[in-house]
Amino acid sequence: MRDPHAPPIRLLLVEDNPGDARLIETLLAEYGGFEITWRNSLASAKAWLAENGVDVVLLDLSLPDGTGMATVDAMRAAAPDVPLIVNTGLNDEEVGMKAVKHGCQDYLIKGSCDAQLIGRTILYAIERKAIERERLQATAQMKKVLLQTVRAVSLTLEIRDPYTAGHQRRVAQLAVAIGQKLGLAEHVIEGLHTGALIHDLGKINVPSDFLTRPGALSAAAFDVVRSHAEVGAEIVDGIDFPWPVAQMIRQHHERIDGTGYPAGLKGDAIIPEARILAVADVVEAISSHRPYRPSLGIDAALAEITRFAGSKYDPEVVAACVAVIAANGNQVFCDDDPPMPPGL
Repeated sequence: MRDPHAPPIRLLLVEDNPGDARLIETLLAEYGGFEITWRNSLASAKAWLAENGVDVVLLDLSLPDGTGMATVDAMRAAAPDVPLIVNTGLNDEEVGMKAVKHGCQDYLIKGSCDAQLIGRTILYAIERKAIERERLQATAQMKKVLLQTVRAVSLTLEIRDPYTAGHQRRVAQLAVAIGQKLGLAEHVIEGLHTGALIHDLGKINVPSDFLTRPGALSAAAFDVVRSHAEVGAEIVDGIDFPWPVAQMIRQHHERIDGTGYPAGLKGDAIIPEARILAVADVVEAISSHRPYRPSLGIDAALAEITRFAGSKYDPEVVAACVAVIAANGNQVFCDDDPPMPPGL
């Protein structure tokens, strides 16, 4: 039961029918604890919201300037953090479920609700929205801690292998830029960023001599180096990432024509994030100094990926990478951490 000493709940009622509006006001007055503002159009409701705070919105689906789910979407855009309840004259469960899928907390059917049902529905919607906010905040905090841990692991590997210090961070910088150029969703870019920061994690299992030796490696030693993709994936396989990080690590040396390793995957069998990492990894490696050779420069790196676009490398990823480098030059690589994608 609602605390009688609590401040009133500020409710915005968006309803074009005066009779229906008066009924809601009467029923909620009977229930008690509400401060109601009535607006009879979507435009006037949005204008009021721009200037005033509100605890909950009760929305009719048929307004002079908006109908159906378009009305819901418009109100969600105007007040994304406010719980929204649809109040509709359509006694159609499918309509109600569509409203919920579009971000509403609940729905009511006009003419079939008494004061208790309306009041409890509103209180429950406010509570559900509060729980949703808490969950999102907790998820954001968990992602932040996870990324900090990933960065610490990445730094540990770079300290062990000074010749490639910064490699994973620079690959992450370029991979994120490519992902953004390709228009990937924010969540996907977050995962790409995370996977890129530890894509060479498996090298922790490779002897330092193999990583820093200036001369050519024997076939046996090179096989050990090549094992880093599988070893790195195995290390993180048990971590419940919200992205396919283990697959990114395992597949970042696969090539779309099947000539890569460790599994010789082809085409769409390689996840999109790994195809991006493959290009970013090669470009950073060729354009940077290595123990066995000096830097070959960014032009050589672009020539390499362009030459093998459509065979070894995904042509769309290559095109996006070339466009990113053309716009930013070597500035796409920086010694600082890549900027966190939004939400982290």
